[in-house]
Amino acid sequence: MNETPNSFLQGFREAHGATMGKLAGMPAALDFGAVEAETEALRQRFGLVEREASGVILVRGGDAATFLNGLTTNDVQHLSPGKAQPNLLCANKGKILHPVEIVRAKAEQFLIVCQPGSLEEVAGHLEAYLIREDVELGRVGLVRLDLIGPGAAPAVEALGHSISAGVGAYNEAPVLTLDHALGDLPRVMVLLPGPVAGQWAEAVLERAPEGRPVGNSALEEARIGARVPRFGVDYGTEHLPAEAGLHHRISFDKGCYVGQEIHARLHYRGHVNRKLVALDLPAAGPDAQISAQISAQSSAESSAQSSAVAGQPGAPLHQHGKQVGALTSIGRIHLEGRMRGIAMVRHEAIQDGGDLSFEADGPPEIAIGPLATDLGGGRQ
Repeated sequence: MNETPNSFLQGFREAHGATMGKLAGMPAALDFGAVEAETEALRQRFGLVEREASGVILVRGGDAATFLNGLTTNDVQHLSPGKAQPNLLCANKGKILHPVEIVRAKAEQFLIVCQPGSLEEVAGHLEAYLIREDVELGRVGLVRLDLIGPGAAPAVEALGHSISAGVGAYNEAPVLTLDHALGDLPRVMVLLPGPVAGQWAEAVLERAPEGRPVGNSALEEARIGARVPRFGVDYGTEHLPAEAGLHHRISFDKGCYVGQEIHARLHYRGHVNRKLVALDLPAAGPDAQISAQISAQSSAESSAQSSAVAGQPGAPLHQHGKQVGALTSIGRIHLEGRMRGIAMVRHEAIQDGGDLSFEADGPPEIAIGPLATDLGGGRQ
């Protein structure tokens, strides 16, 4: 197995027969031998997904809340202790730099959970804005585990943790258990010290045997089915939050932050020319593959390397005979006789409301709908 020496979950992966690959250049479990069964577990019971490739940054001090609120798109100051919040770091002109999850551990202590492979860039971005504030930044050795599915919260509570409290312990080690839904799928994000991560994972599966380890291939299926876009696949650093349909990561009631002027102007006075949408496709359509390789290419790389074959990421989409967008992700496992996908589509096609097709003269049978992350997005 291709593992880094400091992987805390190597024993867990080996014990459960993980097929290993890379996630943003870091070792990650692609599957545990049965992608369809793993996907079914995420939707019907619960699956445990190891996210060790996600780095965690500690931000603490008397000015921690105001410092972060000036850099992030969501309202960090009103985040309660023991809670998690989806957020973004953006450039001055509003484009996305990094999606992050912000956790308020204590009143003056925050954790920033990064996308796989982005920890050093996020840390550098924060350090560039730190001048005289009473703020301390540091990398911490916490491992992220996600429990996803209807049985996620009961499984965590079976170990004596409280989702409402958020803060607990396992073998005297601190454990954060955070309600952090994946679209319409229940999810508990767990943060705990690396040395006990494997033990905790085994303990929760022993206490709740209806669950199972799940790899990133099944996670892809689940997030597409839940209508949740993925950074580096459906959108990237060339996009604005409004284009990526990330309404749930933005507050329009907080004060100024980096990129705020562009976001507010689009929200209150206009709209973007293109936007990610969810797709509902006929199951009888082309044989689709899992949308994104776990190697996590950028959006531009993915588009350049993808085939334009109907049903594959990068394939053009048409409305009334005119190309109006392109597919970015598509699931390969049917849901109630249909398939789901995500696409970047032009504003006028969304306003039209008509169904799409893969071919210019093909039957219009691909329905457009909002992403789970964009509900309540208004004029964006």
